[in-house]
Amino acid sequence: MSASQGKLAVVIPAYNAASTLSDCLNALAKSNRKPDAIILFDDGSTDDTASIARSAGAVVVGNGGSQQGPAIGRNYAAGLTEADTIVFVDADVAVHPQALGRLEEPLVRTDAVAAFGSYDDHPKSRRLSALYANLRHHWVHQQGRTEAFTFWSGLGAIRRATFQTHRGFNPMFEEPSIEDVELGIRIVEGGGRIVLVKDALGTHHKDWGLGQLWKTDIFRRAIPWARLMRDGRGKANDLNISKRERAAAVCAHLVWVAALFTAWRPSLWPFVPLAAAAYIALNFRFLAFLFRTAGLRAGLADIALHWCYHLYASVTYALVTGGLLPFQTRNRMAQASAGSTQATRP
Repeated sequence: MSASQGKLAVVIPAYNAASTLSDCLNALAKSNRKPDAIILFDDGSTDDTASIARSAGAVVVGNGGSQQGPAIGRNYAAGLTEADTIVFVDADVAVHPQALGRLEEPLVRTDAVAAFGSYDDHPKSRRLSALYANLRHHWVHQQGRTEAFTFWSGLGAIRRATFQTHRGFNPMFEEPSIEDVELGIRIVEGGGRIVLVKDALGTHHKDWGLGQLWKTDIFRRAIPWARLMRDGRGKANDLNISKRERAAAVCAHLVWVAALFTAWRPSLWPFVPLAAAAYIALNFRFLAFLFRTAGLRAGLADIALHWCYHLYASVTYALVTGGLLPFQTRNRMAQASAGSTQATRP
């Protein structure tokens, strides 16, 4: 395999991203590995997204109509470049100067066909729910295996030939969801190698509200991912579905079950702190990381948020896999889980 560096294009899907896009584009301009092209897909924005991108020198394309989702947007924009490597960057991510080069390197020097990075541990928003969401993502990716079973499009690179072979992201995902996870699973199932590059970092600028976080976790992540797993796809002892995470979910439920039984039989109260201690022990390294990074107040709040996360994620999985939660949402996951489909253009 040739180790020569080819062309690299950055693709950014964007919808009403004016508040974060300037930081995203400024970071790309400061990248050590300069992109040969930046293509932004404007997904029906009603703000200054398109003008901000044009002012920064990006090529702006769009659907000229209603929002269609990042899967279709990425597919369309990627189809406009002849670059050897396509790097997908979300409009609310500011890449570190070394990130693009670090993602490109395994695609040039090894047999890897895709690579993805991670948020850093200094998110812009200091809101408690945003801190928790962004630091959880950072931690999960930093603890993940280098040999990945999936893909992440927030900051992820892929060989253009591989992207074309697998027909891009599944257009049945009509809203931000797990379209990147599903593409990664298809690539690995087809024999492709994907690597997690832990030092390819970007700063996330999304200001997660609590309701927004829970809605995204449940309806755009947990439900469609559980559907994939129910269909025999996307199972791995890694990232947020590792054995440790599943054990933590069991202990999270033991806490409230023990408390419930204590109300019926007070003599059982010792089981509550025991269950809580087991939960904290399983998550100790992550919780310690939260306290070190976010401080005491945020660390205490994040323990509660993480406990809730394990509760609703595990309940969602149980309901979906048990057939008790019908899954009929805009992304029509039932069709998406069937495998690759032709990438459509707007």
